[in-house]
Amino acid sequence: MALYNVDGIVIRVRNFQEADKIVVLLTREEGKVEAVARGARRPRNRFAAATQLFSHVRAQLFSGRSLDTLSQVEIVESFRQLREDLVRMAYATYACELIDALLPERQRQEAPYLLLLTSLHLFNEPDRAPEPLLRAFELKLLSMLGFRPSLTECVGCGAEEVQQGGAVRFAPVLGGVLCPQCSAEGEGAMRLSLGALESMKRLLDGDIRRAHVIRLSGEVAAEIDRALTAYILARTERRLKSKEFLDTLRSNP
Repeated sequence: MALYNVDGIVIRVRNFQEADKIVVLLTREEGKVEAVARGARRPRNRFAAATQLFSHVRAQLFSGRSLDTLSQVEIVESFRQLREDLVRMAYATYACELIDALLPERQRQEAPYLLLLTSLHLFNEPDRAPEPLLRAFELKLLSMLGFRPSLTECVGCGAEEVQQGGAVRFAPVLGGVLCPQCSAEGEGAMRLSLGALESMKRLLDGDIRRAHVIRLSGEVAAEIDRALTAYILARTERRLKSKEFLDTLRSNP
């Protein structure tokens, strides 16, 4: 078996057999990797702390036929405070599940790894509003993976004049905004106010470390949430459980 080293973030964990865990790591060097951590469910096991969700680790693994095996691991950052705040933990859990849903295994893509690592650090800071940060994360991740939504040109004909009646039509399945002439083609298209559209543009193109300064009113935040939820569903073709849990938390503050 070949031995290899990675910097990684634990994005999913599940129990395996009597005392093991299977962890999914988003790594800088190898992309998304799945590995078994022997005995990690035992309290004093050397892998117990490092195999918790969000953990940023340096790890050594053996490659196997179906599953790799964790050999050694060192915690770089545990994000313990993040796991102690239910709301922020829900935001970060959704970010991890979204990356897991969109990325194939074993395709090295350093940009999503750096985006997630930066976002976990930002979610971990209590003075930063998590909602605009999450929206920036979604938009930037989609763009990195080739799913950048068209927010300036009509996805039907390429026209740059897309405003109609102080709003635009956003078609999640087609991949962006529609001009008035093409609006009938967008099955499931929804109204998006100009304020929501401009906020999405700023979140997509701006520095994610400054996302928290973008103030989203309740109405604008709800519009962006509906648009991106539908847009992501059209690409993952499944609802993410962590998103449903986050929605429940936000509806019952």
